[in-house]
Amino acid sequence: MIIGIGTDLLQMGRLRAAYERTQGRLAKRVLGDDEYVVFQQRLGRNYKRGMAYLATRFAAKEAFSKAIGLGMHMPMSWRSLQTLNEPSGKPYTKYSGALLQFMEDKQWHAHVTVTDEQEMVMAFVVVSYGTPIVTTFDPQNYLG
Repeated sequence: MIIGIGTDLLQMGRLRAAYERTQGRLAKRVLGDDEYVVFQQRLGRNYKRGMAYLATRFAAKEAFSKAIGLGMHMPMSWRSLQTLNEPSGKPYTKYSGALLQFMEDKQWHAHVTVTDEQEMVMAFVVVSYGTPIVTTFDPQNYLG
């Protein structure tokens, strides 16, 4: 059963300006630990790729907060939701802290997709109730 749907569209230039204005602190404030590792790797290889990663993760958090119907209020916080990727590239969500307990208690599961094109990024999230879609991927054994 679908609980909620959320979407977010973001101009990368706005996020890039905020990142530069805060001298990079924005990434530490918004990204979870695993996301931050990937961000640093991508940023080190290519600034534009790093900014696209940061922007898609920001948009995913905004879309998720809309899908659960709480906005950016507890138990939702910037760092408590991470959007990571399976080796195939498929994004998945990882929760921590109060958000993890909230999602488990409600038996909710999020399905997320993100995309970027030149100066725009978009995220789309569907939150459902019940048994999640089964995958053979084990996120405990992969960081990337």
